[in-house]
Amino acid sequence: MFGLLPQKLLRTKPFSRWSWAGAAVVTGLLFTGLAWRLDWSLALLAYSYLAAVLVPLAMVDWVEQRLPGAVVLPSYLVLAAAFSVDAALKSSYDNLLRSLAGMVVLAAAYLGLALAVGGLGAGDVKLAGLLGLALGWWSWTALLAGTFLGWLLAAIVRVALRATGRLKRDEPMPLGPFLALGTVATVVLTATGS
Repeated sequence: MFGLLPQKLLRTKPFSRWSWAGAAVVTGLLFTGLAWRLDWSLALLAYSYLAAVLVPLAMVDWVEQRLPGAVVLPSYLVLAAAFSVDAALKSSYDNLLRSLAGMVVLAAAYLGLALAVGGLGAGDVKLAGLLGLALGWWSWTALLAGTFLGWLLAAIVRVALRATGRLKRDEPMPLGPFLALGTVATVVLTATGS
């Protein structure tokens, strides 16, 4: 199902075979990293789902600079449901409440940035809420670290692309792939158990 997802979301030219191969390898590595760091739980299922959708979202955003709501919005429900059931099974709701608060805080912050400064689209705002939901499950520190890492990676790549002449000064660059990478890297590098 997810292997066909990016192709159906694209409005322009299709991805090459090498892009497909790279996406499969990246998704497999993400699954491996998540399974290595997390216990077998609904949280692992939620993060595996998130990794499976973030890869095609990043691909589409990189090519077309858009994050389709048809993928982002249902992902809120999947993560919220998995986290809710996990919290109920453990009779521990702290992570769930922090996760929901993280979703609201990050989406509101990105909406504020989009309205005040510009440069962020509605897809970035929707993705931020989803990533806030995912990072908030672990801690406020994870939320801040994942967000900072995403922006740092975007800044590094932007400087490198500008230095090599591959990106003009005022040319936009997608943010979604870097936010996704910052989120997954933070979960894989800092999360333990479930």
